Amino acid sequence: MNEIIVMIHGMWSGSWVWDNYKIFFEDKGYLCVTPTLRYHESATNEVPDHRLGKVSLLDYVNDLEKLIRKFDSPPILMGHSLGGLLAQILASRGLAKAVILLSPSSPRGIMSLRPSVVKSFWSTLTKWNFWKKPMHQTFNEASYSMLALLPPQDRQKIFNKMVHESGRVGFEIGFWYLDLKQATKVDESKITCPVLIMVGAKDKITPVSVTRNIADKYKSVATYKEFEGHAHWIIGESGWETVAMDALAWLDKALNIEQVPVMPYIEQRNYKRISFQTPVIFSDTGLGIHSQGKALNYSLSGVQFMAETALKQGSDIDLKLVDIAPGFKGPQPNAGYKAEVIWCRRKKDAIYDIGARFYHLDRS
Repeated sequence: MNEIIVMIHGMWSGSWVWDNYKIFFEDKGYLCVTPTLRYHESATNEVPDHRLGKVSLLDYVNDLEKLIRKFDSPPILMGHSLGGLLAQILASRGLAKAVILLSPSSPRGIMSLRPSVVKSFWSTLTKWNFWKKPMHQTFNEASYSMLALLPPQDRQKIFNKMVHESGRVGFEIGFWYLDLKQATKVDESKITCPVLIMVGAKDKITPVSVTRNIADKYKSVATYKEFEGHAHWIIGESGWETVAMDALAWLDKALNIEQVPVMPYIEQRNYKRISFQTPVIFSDTGLGIHSQGKALNYSLSGVQFMAETALKQGSDIDLKLVDIAPGFKGPQPNAGYKAEVIWCRRKKDAIYDIGARFYHLDRS
């Protein structure tokens, strides 16, 4: 069974923030689950669920724990912003095989209220009883705190998708020293799985100075990385692929998955990818030895398949698919094609995940 990554979104967001990462990691053989937190379905201009304002961080955690306990074994947890704090709490409950934190919110004991953070939440903090009400950033606050490095049209597009957040959750994170229930408390001694912490150097809502303290809290198991030229929307800013590639390399190493070096990932897909399983027959043109594998998906320009044979990245192969999805105009069944190996990663039980790109068709 493929390793499962549970991707947990942050404040004012939904599962849509993981669109790029889900495609990226599933292309590499991982199964990605992207839950939406409780009451996070309404749009920016809609009236939020009246119950949202008083929802606790622990309500989110308990919802996610119920989901995770349905799996046969602990998954990989990946969290952005608030999702990063939720991942920390879940990991302290023994519910993670590995943890990747992207611009994470801080747990109890770490002071996060820097001037830039206060500015990011100003419209909420200046409202009485905000800790009992749904809250939402203004467009200017979102542009300043999270979306500053995105083109103006992209900022508006993302802001239009943003939803309301629980005022109580904001209180529990920012004013943890007043929270009698200690919702954001994390016992670091109970996190024994490997942890990767990644943050943009220009982040204003989860600043580097705060994130370094989070890394220090988990220093016995943590790897910490800062990225110049990135801010809080590290999962969607220009160059997000580099961050994802670093996370993938760390994850493969943490899980003892052997990975053949690959070229930097660039999302340039021009054609629809068809999920369709069929036998494939291939041979390294330099060796002429035929082998068999199983295709997982394909497009006009390439194919992803599993096999027991390792192939060198950049090598040429002869390849044919035994069958294709009905009605799809692309590679023909049992026709021979020359292709280039783009990646080859060792999975479990000496099985390799391979991506190949056809030479004579348009590339995506």
